[in-house]
Order: sequence, then C-alpha cells, then structure tokens
Amino acid sequence: MVEIKERIKKSIKDNSGFSLTELIIVLAIILIMTVASFVTITIMHSAKAKEAASSFENALTEVISLSKNNGVDKNSNGVIDVDEGKYSIGLRIYKDGRKYYLQKCICEKNATGEYTYVSLPTSDAYISSLNESSGKGVCLSSYVKINYYDIDGNDKSADSYVIAFNKKGECVLGFGRYEFLKASTNSKIVSVSVNKNGSYISK
Repeated sequence: MVEIKERIKKSIKDNSGFSLTELIIVLAIILIMTVASFVTITIMHSAKAKEAASSFENALTEVISLSKNNGVDKNSNGVIDVDEGKYSIGLRIYKDGRKYYLQKCICEKNATGEYTYVSLPTSDAYISSLNESSGKGVCLSSYVKINYYDIDGNDKSADSYVIAFNKKGECVLGFGRYEFLKASTNSKIVSVSVNKNGSYISK
C-alpha cells in the first residue's frame, strides 16, 4: 500500500504539464483548421452563387424558347384560344423565406403593348404544369442573394422580379442587370445582364 502511494506521489511530481512549445503547436493546429474551414465555407458560398446564376441563364434560355414557339394555354383546355394571344410566358424570380425560386409565369400584354405579370397561385393547373416542386419552380440556395439594376443603373432590388419576352424573343419586361451575391458578405460573384433584344451576358 505504501509502495502504491509512493508511486502516485512520484507520478504527480514528475508531471510538469505541457511545455510552451507543445502549447504553441496545438494553437497553430487549431488556427490552421479554423482558416481552412473559413476558406472552405467561402468557396462553397461562391460556388452556390455561380450555380444560381447558371440556373438563371438556363431558365432564361428555356423561357425565350417557350415565348417564341408556344402559345399560352392559360385555361389548360388544350387549345390556344383567341383571348389567350395576349399572354406570354415569363420568368419570375421570387424569395420565399431565405431561398429564391425561378418560376415560369404568365405575363399579359395590354392595349398599349406593355407587359405585366399575371399573379396566379402555384397550385394553378397551368403554372403547376410549367414548373417543378408543385408549381413553385427551381429552388436556389439560401446562401445566395439577388440584386437587380434597371437599364439606367438604378438599384431596383426587391424580393420578386419578372422577366418577359415577346414572340420575337425580345425582352419586354425586366431587362437590366441581375447580380448574384454571397448572402453572408453581400459580395458579388456573377452578374447577368439581360438586354432588350433578348440576349444576355454573364460576367
């Protein structure tokens, strides 16, 4: 018993703790891991913004094609009625909670030739037929923020934007610059400029 006590006392006496060098090494490892995690998160958020811009461009291409080649069967009766000739398929970008969605929508041309967004619920039969996720559309990452600037460079950022094209493929509503940013830092990653002639440029 005495021998065991002596061994314990000796063990406690010999245990001088960590040396300064060992503490510095541990702190250095923690710092390296923290920096690596931050860099990884930054890269991931940037990638999400680029992915959102790519989805936006794909949606633009699809909507232009639909506007030029297809009518709008708003009442889903299988026939493009005479009174449906005033409609065009557009692209709506809207925010729901923390996420943005890309939704194909309907735009209406009035007597003066101007287009406006026709607000229909996602449960509408025609809207549901055009979009995934029961009519909500393509979901973008919550790490992305989208700002909009009109053709004169004025900041018109909001939680919802609508872009429409006519049968010639010209942009008749929503032309301007759309900036895709990292939501955490508001730093711009990609901007997509939609021109009146229906072309768009990403940079």
